Amino acid sequence: MTDAPSADHPAPATAASAASDAPVRTTRWARSLRFARTVLSRVPATWLLIGVLLGAGLITGGLWRPIAGHPLYVHLAYGLPSFEKGKWWTPLSGTFLLDTPIAYPIIILGFWGMAYLEWKRGTRVALAYFFGGQLFAILGAAFLLWSAVTFAPDWAWAAKEAASVDVGPSGGLFACIAAAITVMPSPWRLRGWLVVLAFVIVNMMFWGSIDDLEHLLAVLLVLVIDRSLRPQRSTVREQRLIVFIGTLMLGALTIVTQIVPTYGPFGATIVDEADASWVSTAISAVVILLVANGLRRGRHWAWVVSVVVASLNIFVALLLLLTIGLVGWEEVADTANDGSVGLVLATAVIWAIYLVYLALVRGAFRARPRHPLGSGSAAGSATQPSVDEVKALIRSSGGGTLSWMATWDGNDYLRTSTGVVPYQRHTGVAIALADPLGPASGRAQSVVDFVDAAQHAGRRIAHDHGGGHARH
Repeated sequence: MTDAPSADHPAPATAASAASDAPVRTTRWARSLRFARTVLSRVPATWLLIGVLLGAGLITGGLWRPIAGHPLYVHLAYGLPSFEKGKWWTPLSGTFLLDTPIAYPIIILGFWGMAYLEWKRGTRVALAYFFGGQLFAILGAAFLLWSAVTFAPDWAWAAKEAASVDVGPSGGLFACIAAAITVMPSPWRLRGWLVVLAFVIVNMMFWGSIDDLEHLLAVLLVLVIDRSLRPQRSTVREQRLIVFIGTLMLGALTIVTQIVPTYGPFGATIVDEADASWVSTAISAVVILLVANGLRRGRHWAWVVSVVVASLNIFVALLLLLTIGLVGWEEVADTANDGSVGLVLATAVIWAIYLVYLALVRGAFRARPRHPLGSGSAAGSATQPSVDEVKALIRSSGGGTLSWMATWDGNDYLRTSTGVVPYQRHTGVAIALADPLGPASGRAQSVVDFVDAAQHAGRRIAHDHGGGHARH
């Protein structure tokens, strides 16, 4: 009889299994160490700057308490007051300080943009964008605020921000984030640009502080240098998605500013809860969702509505500016008495950007879903081919093993520049049946025509491979 395995005499299989697991664990550790060494070697500047930031926080005590009351703060922070006193070293000394402990994890997370940029384009490029963007943001903000208080001494926002000082590397980090977006693959490059631009512009217009001005300047600097923002070159689907998201953001901004006080270059808004109408807010939200969904599907009516609404907002702002020019800001602001004047002007800036983009991508919103694909388009004819024509085309040019599906009842047909594509429409999806019909040399072009016609009709695309299975 064979003795049962015990703790002193493990089964051979168990011992062999343990022996085989050891190399696996060793290999995993080795891979992890190699990856860590690679990260450290590929982004040394990012790690160095994070270390300097943490070291400065440790020396000044900023890691555990606010440093605004520190005796050295006024000598280290940058801003117009520091430059007027001749403290030109502050752009360097203030870059590696943070005013509150909670800012440290946020700023350290913000270094992802510099790390990605350094990984893709090298240490020298990353450092150039960081320090160049930081210096431009600091000096540019100081110059703009000096100009504002010099030529518009009654501008309350400018006077307040011109008297402020700031610390932190956020200007350089935003420049690195913007530069990192330029090396992203399409379509993420365009999406990233629009998200960053929306963030800095909205913050500047509605909650503008000196650091918001610095962020905007840093991003605009990279945008001017790189010139990688080309919205017209994106696909039709991408253009619709961007307008859809932009419409939702504008709608959310409109609703939020009705219930949350704001403060920016155009003044502050005061929210009176007694006057706030939740019914009108809910109605606005429903209308925004309906229009946004129409834009997502490429509907022309939704594009027209958006253009009209944007134009009306801009027109009201222009009338307001004309009135201010005639009677003065104080008279108009005192009449409104709730900050709505500044809100209208700030919102008009966002609407103007939105309207420009709508005009640039107007070709993506020509969908008329009640008509077959290609009706009235360059690729298709206003009259569909008949079933007899389709059968004759199969006989003359041949087809694949699934071409018999082209003769099904209920099919639609797109006449392309080189042949015919049979398809069906189901719940917003255009399903192509088998391969395009016509000469083999023109089938690739027929596919291109079909995709273009479907996108302009606001439909998703699928290809039926037989057996009832379709691939999107």
